[in-house]
Amino acid sequence: MDKSIFVALSGAVLQERRMEVLTDNLANVNTTGFKAQKPLFEDSMTDAFRVRTFGRLDEVVTDTGQGPSQMTHRKLDVAIRGEGFFAVETPAGTRYTRDGSFVLDPAGVLITKEGHRVMGEDGAITLAGPDVLIDPDGGIQVNGAEVGRLKLVSFADPAGLRREGNYFVALPGAGEMPAAPDTQVDQGFLEGSNVNAIRAMTTMIEAMRSYETNAKLIQSMDEMTRKAIDEVGRTS
Repeated sequence: MDKSIFVALSGAVLQERRMEVLTDNLANVNTTGFKAQKPLFEDSMTDAFRVRTFGRLDEVVTDTGQGPSQMTHRKLDVAIRGEGFFAVETPAGTRYTRDGSFVLDPAGVLITKEGHRVMGEDGAITLAGPDVLIDPDGGIQVNGAEVGRLKLVSFADPAGLRREGNYFVALPGAGEMPAAPDTQVDQGFLEGSNVNAIRAMTTMIEAMRSYETNAKLIQSMDEMTRKAIDEVGRTS
């Protein structure tokens, strides 16, 4: 068998993985605070004889670019402008999100839509009601008095973040630190997904065509191998 078939096979597998990432991005085009994922597969590895080059998926990274701001007029909706994340306490530990669509639980604790506590600089935030003013620095005020402040964090190495459902988890070495001074929050707004639907659809079509090309190459090489075996059988 011509081992070149494995080169085409590796290309088909890469395009299949690429389509999985693009499909996930498109499924979240309307998800608040969603960050698009990008597969990096430009790297390659050679075979033992350094003759053939195989495709290799290096990693899937997160595009942390700003999503569009959407006005909601809800006082507990906040969008981050600039770099940074909200910190959220979950049963699995601290997680991070750009989705600022918060609500209050029956005890008045500020939580996410999934029911996880939103962390302030001094721990959980408890409010008497949703009629609050949230300033650009994340301070939450009631009748002019600050009753809490949203914990806004950034990371020395954003590549150390990994998506986990609707949140991000910080891997060792990510380096959590306070958000930059120019990071602000906008009350009454939510950050939309940063997925460009048209670009994602175009890229998916490109990936599908590339996959089909590799599949045809595999089929052609398989047919050539079969014919070669038949010819050898006749001559012997």
